[in-house]
Amino acid sequence: MDAVTQQLNDLQRRDRRREELRGVIAMAVPMVIATCTRMVMDVTDYVMISRLPEGVAQAALLPAQLFLWTYLVIGMGIVSIVATFAAQALGRKRLADCSAYAWQGLYLALAFGVAGFGFRPLLPSLVAVVGHEPAVQTLELQYCNVAIWSIGPTIAAAALSSFFNGVHHPRITMWSAVEGIVVNLVVSFCLIFGKLGLPAMGIAGAAAGTVTATCYRCVRLTVTMCLPRFHQQFRARDTWRLDRAKLLNVLRFGAPQGGQWFSDVVVWMLFVNVLVGRMFGTTHLIATNIAWQYLRMSFLPAIGVGMALTSLVGKSIGQGNPQRAVRQTRIALLLCCGYMGLMALIFLIWRRELIGFFNDTPTVVAVGTGVMICAAIFQVFDAMGIVYTSSLRGAGDTLWPSLMFIVSHWLILIGGGFAIAAFAPGLGSLGPWIAATGLLILCGLLLWWRWHARAWMKIDIFRHDRDAQDTATRPESSVASVESDGSKAETLAGV
Repeated sequence: MDAVTQQLNDLQRRDRRREELRGVIAMAVPMVIATCTRMVMDVTDYVMISRLPEGVAQAALLPAQLFLWTYLVIGMGIVSIVATFAAQALGRKRLADCSAYAWQGLYLALAFGVAGFGFRPLLPSLVAVVGHEPAVQTLELQYCNVAIWSIGPTIAAAALSSFFNGVHHPRITMWSAVEGIVVNLVVSFCLIFGKLGLPAMGIAGAAAGTVTATCYRCVRLTVTMCLPRFHQQFRARDTWRLDRAKLLNVLRFGAPQGGQWFSDVVVWMLFVNVLVGRMFGTTHLIATNIAWQYLRMSFLPAIGVGMALTSLVGKSIGQGNPQRAVRQTRIALLLCCGYMGLMALIFLIWRRELIGFFNDTPTVVAVGTGVMICAAIFQVFDAMGIVYTSSLRGAGDTLWPSLMFIVSHWLILIGGGFAIAAFAPGLGSLGPWIAATGLLILCGLLLWWRWHARAWMKIDIFRHDRDAQDTATRPESSVASVESDGSKAETLAGV
């Protein structure tokens, strides 16, 4: 009987692993596609502006995008926690809470979008401080002055995407993103080159295409959430009111993430614009821009898997099954490390050809091949960082990873990168990229340790929300009784 029981247990474990693998893949594929659409959008914009007569447009696009992302990612980082709340609420069968958290994300997006215009007068000063060549600065400003209109819609689309991902409907996110690519491609092409009787706006046309595409996605996702299908399940048309407790909950768990994303973008903006662009010139800046296009092809699909993992881990924890969350994380780690490991080999073997595809200037190719070697070295560790960050986010563990990212990025990438550039200038921009490689290796290892330390199992993301509901529904006489009875107050605090 023991042998038979063991065989049955083995079969059940294998069936469970297959089911969990299928579940991860089913969630991950639409999210990978949705995430990669941003890469496709940016790469197509980059290819189109590369054909402009102003050759320096290649150097201007990434820095201009990073200027806006410095502010935009604060909001995106905060509202992306909607996926965690929606997934855990789904696991607990509190379905109306799923859409309620999505609405709070939309209100935050509106606030960020309006506030963003207050920074518009500062753009010339910010661009001037970075100190690129005058021609590059002019194009950077042209892009930013148009793309600033995309801040609110981009954050709103991120909040709504987080809702659909959290309630395990990633195909909605995917199709809206695919449609957004088509909108961006058509609008950008027409406005960059002046087709169909429209004015030729150059790099500003790429920004206009991004604005149009993000507005489309925002409207598309909002309408979909309010359709009868989702209203019947999640009461989306009934939960639109501002909910102070839920809004504070989004800020409480999302703010560390928003702060980290802000820090990351500032750090990488300084890395690209100062440590590479200002210290070593336009040739090194173009090489880094080109390498960045390939890095997106590597880490964005992994981020898509990570987004799926956040929703899967969140639902598993909401259902009280953290061990399933551990198994799902292991599956996602194997998928991401396998893919990014393959990309590492491609970067290493065809590094010259990859850089030369965009720019065959010998000096650009020489610098770019060194960057691609660094990229190949840190790929697997970057995969670890993405997977474990996503799992911890699904559990609501956002503060420790955020602090770790902020401290390590400033110390290693900026401090270490500047030290190498200053004391070993002969390495050129490869010096800062060596610091970046060390950073990503360390972050991957630290996040591996944090996940396996299991501190995330003690986190209850709904505690403050539940406390607010209890206070609102508790009769006044009961509250007075509790406040007048010290022992009862202690009991309530213990709960």
